[in-house]
Amino acid sequence: MKKQTRLLALLVCAGLLFVLFASSAYIAHEADHHCAGKHCEICENIARMEALLQSFALLGVVLVFMFALQAFIRVLRAEEGLCAYHAPTLVGWKVRLNN
Repeated sequence: MKKQTRLLALLVCAGLLFVLFASSAYIAHEADHHCAGKHCEICENIARMEALLQSFALLGVVLVFMFALQAFIRVLRAEEGLCAYHAPTLVGWKVRLNN
């Protein structure tokens, strides 16, 4: 089940990357086309692709903000600042373990 989930996530990521690169390539290829006027299909497609790229950019900013907020909260909750929390042990308390 875990492998299937990872494979599905990998396929979704690959699909999103393909869509992003294909949109960018289409915009770059058709940037200097001969416009037919007010109802030019190529201009409409370029506008759609730019909107798609902008929505993915907004999604990326939101994800980065969420991960940064989560990391900031972890740092605030840590007892020793930036260090990870370590459970107290007998050695850490300097307890002599004599028989």
